[in-house]
Formats: sequence, structure tokens, C-alpha cells
Amino acid sequence: MIEVEKTIMNSNPFFNLISNDKEELSPEEIKQEMLESQKIGAERYILQEEDHPIGILEYLMNNPNDGYPWLGLLVIKKEYQSQGYGVQALQGFYNIMEERQVKAFRIGVIVENGPAHRFWRKQGFMEVTKKRWKDRKEVIVYEKRI
Repeated sequence: MIEVEKTIMNSNPFFNLISNDKEELSPEEIKQEMLESQKIGAERYILQEEDHPIGILEYLMNNPNDGYPWLGLLVIKKEYQSQGYGVQALQGFYNIMEERQVKAFRIGVIVENGPAHRFWRKQGFMEVTKKRWKDRKEVIVYEKRI
């Protein structure tokens, strides 16, 4: 799955640049990210349209820092963006959260990621606070009540 994730992630050079300070991630960096997610208990899925991988969704049911579930990553392959796949993936995520009786969850969006801020606000997410992510990037924390 490393190559699949690499293709998805590297189709978004802007996101890679603001989150990882480089436009393209190596297979080793993808593998490291996957291992870190696994280590903290995050659930990570490849989103598909028919047989085509189109995105990645990752979430953590209990962030030890604040006790909230967190949607850690929702990225759609560049060629599939602006076609409703992000909203569709988010609706599937809402369904999972409702099944698990979650009333609210959080996300963190890097301050410089204007397109993501517009997307999340359009979906009804409300700003909660600002904080540092990995001690280097400032993020706005949003919360969604479902």
C-alpha cells in the first residue's frame, strides 16, 4: 500500500509542502507515517472509486491530548478533487462516528492551507483554538458536532 499512498500524497504537492516542507514524499517517508499512525492506534483506509484508489482517510478514536476523536487525514488524489469525493468520504466518516456514538470530533488544519480551511468551514466545522503541531506547524483546531 506504500506505493498507492505515495501516488495519492504526491498528487498534492501543495499539501506536502505546507505539511512536510517538501513537494514530494519518498516511500520511506510514507512508510514512517503509516507506522507512526499504527503505533498510536489510528485507523487508516484507502478510499476507492470502483477499483481506483482516490484518497486516504485516517482517524484516531481517542486523542490522548484532549480525549476527542480526531480526523487526522483526509486527502483526495488531485485528479479526483472538486468532484464531491471529499464530501462523500466525510459522510462515510460521520456514519462511523454515529455508529460509535461519537457526538463531536476534531481536526487540525495547518494555518497556510487556505483551500482546506474553506472546505472544512463549508462543511460546518467551527474553530476551537490554535496550537502547534509536531512543535513546528501552527494549526487551527476545528470541531464538528454530529
